[in-house]
Amino acid sequence: MADQPTVQPLLGTAPLTMDRPHYGAVIRAYQCTPLLEQVVAALRAQTAPPEFIFVVNSSRSAETAAKFVALGLTVVPYPEGEFNYSRAINVGVAANPAPLTLIISSHVLLGPQMVERGWRDAQAHEIEIVFWTPPKLGQTGDVEYILDRRNFNGRNGVSNSAALIPTQRILDRPYREEVFSAEDQEWSRYYYRAFRRGSWRVETPEMQYLNPNHGDAVWSWEKLLNEELAIGHFVNRRLIMPDRIVARFLRGILAILRRRPERAQMHFSIAKAYFMANFRQPKAQSRYF
Repeated sequence: MADQPTVQPLLGTAPLTMDRPHYGAVIRAYQCTPLLEQVVAALRAQTAPPEFIFVVNSSRSAETAAKFVALGLTVVPYPEGEFNYSRAINVGVAANPAPLTLIISSHVLLGPQMVERGWRDAQAHEIEIVFWTPPKLGQTGDVEYILDRRNFNGRNGVSNSAALIPTQRILDRPYREEVFSAEDQEWSRYYYRAFRRGSWRVETPEMQYLNPNHGDAVWSWEKLLNEELAIGHFVNRRLIMPDRIVARFLRGILAILRRRPERAQMHFSIAKAYFMANFRQPKAQSRYF
């Protein structure tokens, strides 16, 4: 287990405590896929299964909604307007009457003891939020530690791929819709600062992230630009300071010398976007796949 920072004094309201997690799961989906069926089955196989499973139907299709219902899911219609990840999470959480919400991707499979064990480990450290990530390359076994203001870098905070959060926390301060690509990291920044307590991060092989739109085969510099820009403007402004802009520009020149024009264009575009983000709020679509 990694070295754990000392827990800071808890400020604000007391953390939510219970021996066993009572939660509803919120999934965002626009298709009823075989993988989604596996995700739902894995939730029901938990030693502490969800009391409710909600799916925010961003397809707006009655046929798709019927397929969700056939899986035993409670369908939450997505509101009118362009799709936005933050809005999808917020409407799903608002429908959940349970004290805890498990925000989980339609591409994530969790091992059968993960929710209950993660919650109890977090409670042992007087922490009310636990989230899971896949293991780092070459990692064997679980790595668990407290993630708080001191070791949060704008990229490693509470991930909405799989996170168990007190429902009221999100109702009191929803995810911001203007924060594209980094809404979970912006919310993490808010939480760590507002409550001066951390979250319990679990890096484990028992979490499988199977999104077909992620990975080397589907990598794009446009996606990287959106993520870097969102984190730099909304979460960690250190990333858009002049030295980072210059570093990106120099990397672009190096790419030209190596006869890699596409990579040079990527670095120059990121440098320009970083520069402009110092003067105006960037805008981009929340869905970029």
